[in-house]
Amino acid sequence: MKRFALVALLAAMLFGVASSASATELKVKGNLDVYGMWSANLVDHNSDFGDTDNYFTTQRMRTYFTYIANENLKAVLGLEMDQIWGQGTGGDWGTDGKGNIEIKHAYMDFNFPDTKVNVKAGLQYVALPSVFGNPIFEDDAAALIVSAPINEMFGVTVGYTRGADKAADVNNAVPYAANPTDSDASDDMDMAFIAAPITLDGFEVTPYFGYAWIGENVDFGSGATAQQGVSSYYGDFVGEDDATVWVVGANAALTMFDPLTFAADLIYGKGESDDFETAGWYAALAASYKLDFMTATLFSTYSTGLNDDGDDDQDIMPTLAEGWGLTPYIGGVRAFSTTYDSFATDAVGVGSDGTGLWTVGIVLDKISFVENLSHKLVVAYAQGTGDEDTSFFTEEDSGFEVYLVNKYMIYENLAAINELGYFKGDSQLADDADYELDASYFATVGFQYKF
Repeated sequence: MKRFALVALLAAMLFGVASSASATELKVKGNLDVYGMWSANLVDHNSDFGDTDNYFTTQRMRTYFTYIANENLKAVLGLEMDQIWGQGTGGDWGTDGKGNIEIKHAYMDFNFPDTKVNVKAGLQYVALPSVFGNPIFEDDAAALIVSAPINEMFGVTVGYTRGADKAADVNNAVPYAANPTDSDASDDMDMAFIAAPITLDGFEVTPYFGYAWIGENVDFGSGATAQQGVSSYYGDFVGEDDATVWVVGANAALTMFDPLTFAADLIYGKGESDDFETAGWYAALAASYKLDFMTATLFSTYSTGLNDDGDDDQDIMPTLAEGWGLTPYIGGVRAFSTTYDSFATDAVGVGSDGTGLWTVGIVLDKISFVENLSHKLVVAYAQGTGDEDTSFFTEEDSGFEVYLVNKYMIYENLAAINELGYFKGDSQLADDADYELDASYFATVGFQYKF
């Protein structure tokens, strides 16, 4: 009888596990972009030197799997596959190369029982509020984020993310080096933040505060970039001493005058170590008006730039893992998802994080006179805010850009896209080297499938 009871209990447990597994719902979404690009002077902006390749074809596929146990519990796995046709074993004939699949997201998402307190833990998208992408932090990251509504008008979100941990011994699965040395101490980079969204009738504002700790022995070679080390602008800011960065900001949206709407950012940030200090601010404003056949937006951004008072005291806002962008050349925003780098960064020094420059421009979006065919036109101007005696984008440097996107919806989820881009920069560094920056052009034709 006891043996029978044991078998019955085991069968019941197995049946329960099988039932639980079968009850999990799987949802899949993502996108696939495939396009060809033709360009001239795309990166060096100098026609005296030929580009490495004036044409290439590239593709990116992102797929997100959501495993839903119930309305309060799910897990998300995001995968990304990037290929440039003809490059590497994943893009040449055979297309069977290993290591071409990247894990983009892997996190759990759940609510505490009988509450609206939400927890996300794992590799996920983390962003401080913004209009054009946040210049301080907006990136995929290993993070823990807890958010809770206080009432219909107020809420609070707190988060923690780790950007680097050099001493972790992954192969042996222990959180310390086998033979620890002095360089294994102070090797972590972390950030914590709190945001408090306030929603009123026709108006929203989200103030936030972030604080980052950066160890002097942080390894920026794997997973973390030099920019995440508070940027190469700052000399010995990281590498000699432990450093800290703190930021306070607010993002706001005014919709009570719809179809006329406004959005704004205001951010102040400071970074310091024992022998270095930098502090600066950033502001953005956008005003949009919706018409029947298009949406027109006027925008402007401003951020303080480098000064010439010495390397150990600067007026530029520190950045950690920026997500800022306006256009393909200024910040790296495009219709296709396969690149997010600024084409103007290297030659002009505009940068891709929104600091050290001011911009003004207009966006005419969702222009449509023919069914299934739409257009987007962006005209932008950028000029440096740094002192003319500094080596980066200064008050003497500028850039002008025109960007056009034509999109035809073949099916509801499939679009044919054409991009046309033009940029002309003016750089004091180039003038001092006795050459003038030439205009840069690019054009793309491709397809984008969202599923």
